[in-house]
Amino acid sequence: MRHLFVHSLLVLGTLSVMVPSTLFSQVGISVSPPRVYYTLNPGETGTQKVLVSNVSKEHPLNLSLTLGDWAYDGYGNNLMFPPDSLDNSCASWLSLPGGMYMTLEPGENREIDVTMTVPNMPAPDENVQTAMLFVTQMNPVDGVDAQGAAIRINVRQGIKLYRKGNAPEIKKVEIENLGYDKNTNSLLLLFNNGGNIWLNGRVSASLFNQANGKELNIEAIDFYTMPGDHRSMRIPLRQDLEKGRYTSTVMIDYGDRTTIEAAELQFSYE
Repeated sequence: MRHLFVHSLLVLGTLSVMVPSTLFSQVGISVSPPRVYYTLNPGETGTQKVLVSNVSKEHPLNLSLTLGDWAYDGYGNNLMFPPDSLDNSCASWLSLPGGMYMTLEPGENREIDVTMTVPNMPAPDENVQTAMLFVTQMNPVDGVDAQGAAIRINVRQGIKLYRKGNAPEIKKVEIENLGYDKNTNSLLLLFNNGGNIWLNGRVSASLFNQANGKELNIEAIDFYTMPGDHRSMRIPLRQDLEKGRYTSTVMIDYGDRTTIEAAELQFSYE
């Protein structure tokens, strides 16, 4: 049976949320899978395959393959860094045996090898390392934007590379606080990944009107975190509230078969 850990929390002040940008292009590169995982011990070498596709029917693509680092910010958005910038980087462990450049004809697909060699003595306190593989178009093509203006288009896509060490996995999510922001009609959730492994999960919430017994189920939100991440999440209620006193319950399911993290908040809406 799953254990439910419930925290009674006070209302927080308003938090601002960064909204990730949306990219649009008339030239297509498909890179799959979006994430690649290695489970390698110190001194071991392993290779994973990545499929790169030119989805355009007209334009050949000259592509470069490069490595970098990445991390999540406090709202779950991706931040990019040069290779080996971060303490948990494995960019220097990676190599591309097929070379750093390739050309794909329209509609052509090609598998590439991405090889990781783990040092004999990686940092003992780091169970997870990550990097990013970028596939970048080097020959821009002519196109038009949404307003019909002429533009030059080139495309870059990235996939995340993960390495897990041999330490026993610890999955642990902890809710730090929960509040309600009347200005945006949203619940404000603060939580952290206190384990030693990357985690993805789902946040679900409900709202109960104590006066009339009405219950509002709120659309669930998926999330991804790395060890040590502290996350701020805004949960829109998407419905005007009646005046009264409410009880909100938020639950985080993060793949642990025995545990769900939860918090309960009571607040008045005037």
